[in-house]
Amino acid sequence: MSIMKKSKLSLSLLAIGLFFGNIEINAQTSKKWDGFSDQQEITNNFELKTEELLKSSKYITAEQAAKDLLAVEGKKVDMPLVKLRNKALEASEIATLIQPSFVSFATAYDCGNCHRTHLNTASGYIISEDGLIATNHHVIEGFTESKAGKNLAMSIQTNDGEVYLVHEIVSSFKDADLAIVRVDTKGKKLTPLPLGNTAKVGENVFVMSNPAPMINYFTTGKVARNYIESVSKSERLPQTDITADYAAGSSGAPIVDQYGNLISTVSSTRSIYYDMREQKNLQMVVKNTKPVVLLKELIKNI
Repeated sequence: MSIMKKSKLSLSLLAIGLFFGNIEINAQTSKKWDGFSDQQEITNNFELKTEELLKSSKYITAEQAAKDLLAVEGKKVDMPLVKLRNKALEASEIATLIQPSFVSFATAYDCGNCHRTHLNTASGYIISEDGLIATNHHVIEGFTESKAGKNLAMSIQTNDGEVYLVHEIVSSFKDADLAIVRVDTKGKKLTPLPLGNTAKVGENVFVMSNPAPMINYFTTGKVARNYIESVSKSERLPQTDITADYAAGSSGAPIVDQYGNLISTVSSTRSIYYDMREQKNLQMVVKNTKPVVLLKELIKNI
C-alpha cells in the first residue's frame, strides 16, 4: 500500500473517530446541562417560524387590529371554564405546571434595514384549549402603532416550541388593560389556565413572564394590597399590587396562586422616589396587576 493510500486511510479513520467522539461529547454535554433551557434556540425558533407563517397563514394586520380593538370593547366571549385546581404545590411544581399555559407574545416587524423578521416580545397565557389567549390591552394597542419600522403581525410561541399567528381580536377591556385574542391551532388542543378567585393580602403568588431579554422567568412574592382605583373619569376598578418581580416584556403575564390557578395579570410598574419631582433616590417599585375578576367580566361561561 502506498504512503498516500495509508495517509488517506488514516485520515478517514481519524474522521470517523472524531465523528463518533463528537456524538459522545454532545450526548455528555446534553446530559451535563440537563434542566437548562437554550435561550438563543428558543428565540431563533420563534423568529424563524413566525417568518415562515407570514408567507402562508391567515393573520390580522395592524390596521385591522386597530379597528377591531375598538369594535370588541366590552364584548363577552363564550368559553368553557377549566376546573379549578385544589392541591397546594411547591414553587418548583407550580413553575412546571403553568409553563404549558404560558406564551411568549410578540409583535413581528420589518425594520426596513434588513431581510429578517424581528420580534418585540411580551407575555400572555392560554385560557381555552381551542386557541384563546389573554394579554394586556396595551400590548395589542402597541401592535397597532408602528413606531420603528412596520408592524406585520402578532405571534405567540408555546412551551413546546409551536408558533401561531393571531388572526382575531375577540374582546378587550381598555380600562382594565386586558384583551383576548384567538390563534388558529389547526385542531391542536392547548393547555388553558384555570381562572381562580381573588387572592387575599399576604397570600403567595407566582409569576411566569419574559422580562426582556429573559425567557420563562419565574418569580415569587406576596399580594401586597387589593384596592379600588379610578382608572378613568367614569370608571373605578379593582387592582392588585404584588411583590413578585417583573419588568418590561412581562406585560400580559399570568399570576397564579399556590394551586396554579390564575389570580391576576401583570400590567405595569410604578417607581417611588424619595424626591419624586427630580426622580432621585429610588425607594421601591410598585407592581400593579389586574385581578382575575376583571378578566371574568369578558367571559360568558358555557
